[in-house]
Parts: sequence; C-alpha cells; structure tokens
Amino acid sequence: MEKDDLIENWLELETSPEEREEMERIIALTESLDVPANKTKAAAWDELMSNINEEAEDNERVLIPEQKSTSRWLIQAISVAALLVIGYFSLIDDNNQGLVNFNTATAEIITETLPDQSQVTLNAGSFLFYDSDDWSTSREVSLKGEAFFEVTRGSTFTVNTDLGKVTVLGTSFNVYNRDTDFNVACFTGSVQVNMDASQVVLKPGQKATIDKQSGRLVVQDFNPQLSATWRIGEFYFDAVELTKVIKELERQFDIKIEVTGDISDRFYSGFFSTQNLAEALQLVFVPMGLSSQINGNTVTVE
Repeated sequence: MEKDDLIENWLELETSPEEREEMERIIALTESLDVPANKTKAAAWDELMSNINEEAEDNERVLIPEQKSTSRWLIQAISVAALLVIGYFSLIDDNNQGLVNFNTATAEIITETLPDQSQVTLNAGSFLFYDSDDWSTSREVSLKGEAFFEVTRGSTFTVNTDLGKVTVLGTSFNVYNRDTDFNVACFTGSVQVNMDASQVVLKPGQKATIDKQSGRLVVQDFNPQLSATWRIGEFYFDAVELTKVIKELERQFDIKIEVTGDISDRFYSGFFSTQNLAEALQLVFVPMGLSSQINGNTVTVE
C-alpha cells in the first residue's frame, strides 16, 4: 500500500474531528523522520512497510478500529505510529551497522574508551553515540547529559549537543547539556565552542556558559579542583537554583524528591557526596531551612 493511500484510508474512517486531529498529529510525527541517505523516499517507504508486515503481522488489526471509542481509537493510532517508528529504526539500523551508543541510568557513572583510545566518562542519566565506521575520518560524538572527555591528540574531535558544538584536537574538558543548560569547561589544551552565531575559544581554567539575557556564550574562570568532581561522586554548587540541585540528587541516588512549598526562587551554594543519602540531604536542605524525610525511594522536603 502506498503511503498516501494508507493515510487517506485512516482519515476516511468514521471518526470525530478531535480524533482526526490527533491522528494527523501522529502522522506528522512519523513524517518528520529522515530517509536513509542511500535510498529514495519511495524505496525507503516500501522497505519500511515490508518490515512492519513481516515483524508485526499479528498487530494488523490495529489498522481497523472496532468501535468509536476515543480511548481505544487513540491506543490503536499510537500502535500504528509505534509500528512506523520501530520499522523506521529497523530500516536505519540496516544501514548503520557501526553505530555505537553508551547510556547511563540514574545512580550510574561509566567510563568508556573510544576507538582512538580517547576516554569519556558519562554522568548519571546521560547518553552518547558515534559511528565507528566513520571514526577514522571523523572523530565525532553526540551527547545528551554530561560527560568528561580525555581526548588523544589527532584530527579534530567534535562533540555535538542539542544546544552547541564543541571542537578540540587533544585536550580534556567537561560538557554539560541538560534541558536548556549548556556549559563547557576546559581543563587542558584548548576548546572551541559554537552555539548558533556565537563562538568562543577556551583555555585551561575557563568555561563557557549561556548568558540568560543575551542568549550568547560567555567565558568565565572556574576552579578545576571543584569542577567535574562528579566523577568521584562529589558535587559542588555556587549559587545554583535549588531545583537543579534537587534534580542532581534524584539522578545520583535514583530517588524522587517531593517538595512542599515554592522553591523556585531559592539558590544553593554548597556540596554533597554520593556516599550517603541521608548526609547528602542534610547538607543540601538544612542550610536552606528545610527538612527531609526518606520513605523508600521517595524523599519528602518541607
């Protein structure tokens, strides 16, 4: 079945305007996926549908809603979208055998060696991937989260993130990219950081952060002795939003922190270690005039 015919059949079903709108939104999501470089759009679609038919034959019934129940219809629509996405990534995998990825769960830190013997340490809740097939000509990784890199000398080494790009030759540096926060700290060598039209070059002891007002990169000095110490389970903060400190506690201890009251305008300066949860909670919340209580994997703060 052609792509346009499949969509038309869906839209001709006896559905409400709300249901049609939701289906169109889901279809738009699947259409945003890129076609593999070595295939035409038509060939990629035909192979995708073939993969879905082979791997999900038992789920063909989801293409025919049995009743006009909104909740059931949405489940069916989501199932179709899931099949499309799964089929797409199966198609992509066939053409990217060299794709390597590392990811860390909460309360987990790992160190991995890259093909050129460079080392990367991933903080909890982080994800990194690269293409080993292209590594000899392009030392390039993509990162979501936080990582510390120790790069061997050689050709340009690039770290891509959602907010900016980091380029080096041989150096050690830390990259933080979570939500709308992006900062890069240079420990040895030099580091070039690009974000939109903004570009800076860092020397050891300098870091680049995003200025909240201008949206451009700014360079500041930092203390290397108190930075990137998360690799040994130590975290230092200087006037950091308390909400961000709480997120770090949740990542490092695999807990959920529930706060009573508004803390959006509270900032924390201090330290905590991952050796002991109760001690870490005291170090963070007692100076803020707050109390904490541990109940399993949940911590209540008030």
